Amino acid sequence: MTKKDKLLVLLGILGFFLLNYPLLQIFNRDFFLLGVPMLTWYLFGIWILAVAGLRAFGRYLTVKEQTVQSFYKE
Repeated sequence: MTKKDKLLVLLGILGFFLLNYPLLQIFNRDFFLLGVPMLTWYLFGIWILAVAGLRAFGRYLTVKEQTVQSFYKE
């Protein structure tokens, strides 16, 4: 299993725990922010962070792999 695979699995497990019952119950309250329930804010926030995390890991690891490959080609 490569480092990229391990990081993606870790991000998936983190996403699973963030979208699991105990944390969802914390945000499932009668509290509204700008007219939108807190649970909706939480779900969209986790979704945005997951997409940003995947993009950051993908770019970081792709650049790092290209640097290592170019080092060994020379």
